[in-house]
Amino acid sequence: KGEKGKPNIKPSVPGSISPPGFRKKTRKWKKKRKKVHVNIDRVVKLSVDQQILPEDAVFKGYRTVTVQNIKFETDNVEYHLERFYSPGEKKTYETKLPQEVYGEFGPDLKAYVIHQYFANRVPENKIHKTLTEAGVLISAGQISHIITQAHADEFTQEKDDIFTKGMESSDYFHIDDTGARHNGINHYVQVICTRLFSSFFITRKKNKETIRRILGLSDDEWIDKMMMSDDAKQFMFLAVYHALCWIHEIRHYRKINPVLNWHQETLNKFLDLLYDFYEQLKLYKRHPSAKQKQLLTDRFDEIFSMKTGFNTLDNRIRLTWKKKKKLLLVLTYPGLPLHNNPAEIALRELVIKRKISYGTRSEQGRVAWENMMTIMDTCRKHKVSFMEYVEDIFAGRYQMPRLSSLILEKAKSHSP
Repeated sequence: KGEKGKPNIKPSVPGSISPPGFRKKTRKWKKKRKKVHVNIDRVVKLSVDQQILPEDAVFKGYRTVTVQNIKFETDNVEYHLERFYSPGEKKTYETKLPQEVYGEFGPDLKAYVIHQYFANRVPENKIHKTLTEAGVLISAGQISHIITQAHADEFTQEKDDIFTKGMESSDYFHIDDTGARHNGINHYVQVICTRLFSSFFITRKKNKETIRRILGLSDDEWIDKMMMSDDAKQFMFLAVYHALCWIHEIRHYRKINPVLNWHQETLNKFLDLLYDFYEQLKLYKRHPSAKQKQLLTDRFDEIFSMKTGFNTLDNRIRLTWKKKKKLLLVLTYPGLPLHNNPAEIALRELVIKRKISYGTRSEQGRVAWENMMTIMDTCRKHKVSFMEYVEDIFAGRYQMPRLSSLILEKAKSHSP
């Protein structure tokens, strides 16, 4: 955000000598057992060569050594489908393939491709290289098809269910956007999220009308939920209760670059007041009270009505004063967060993915990015394996609990 400059990395000093009397503190290190929770796939018993044992040697059991390993190999299956023919009916009867078999690639391979592309950010050509070197006969076009079109309707339904249940389960939501490229044209990625879900939407514009469509609002309708955002204009007049991010507000002050020393000192003193007030808000969220609410309201008035004599700072203070209602909404609803970091964290994965893959080129690709990023980030929030969840859908089993159900369950468990 333009706050931090070049990192101050100290140059290497060969043979540096510690000052006299300096004694480096060392922590006592104790080896921890890391293999207690390792799943054992097979057991191999190794025997001592009987020829080297003396006559009085007595068997004392085994010493266990666990070695972790992984295999990356093909599991190609040739199915022989039993067939019968009825001359009377002039009809052929044939057994069906297993439910998880759809097309010429199995669900594990498809899930691996999706996981590599979205979770590990591996480009398609690298996925193709890995699979072909492992002995899989697959083309670059087939990999692209798996990413963008395989079970597309099912994944779209998953995304829709996550968004619907996620919005139903919370009194507030975070919203933010970042740039994107689609079919060579500048687009935007909108994210709407809470602690229980994240939903992504790639749109041509980021104006108010676009956000209204995402939220399912009519032209003059406002959403009856608390919305947390930065101070971007497109988020105004959308929610009945609109809270602003304190981190974004403080960032405006940190961007001020004074020339005179006394201006810098004035700014530093004001920042101390600002950070102190922010800490008091955090304490209030843990122990809200009517008395403390009034004290913080009065303190806000005191801080943001002062005149420092530093015009740039005073102008910034006046702008913050105008946002009082939105910045202090947390005093009325202590469960509301103070910042919009969850939305920024959710978008970070899209930003990195954009730098690697540049963007989407087809409508199927755009939808796939929306679907998979929504499912992947929601899996992260519920500590669900993204790869296993995707494989469960590809196999058509749906044995794992749906993310939309987990959202509702956790929302109920945290409700007062």
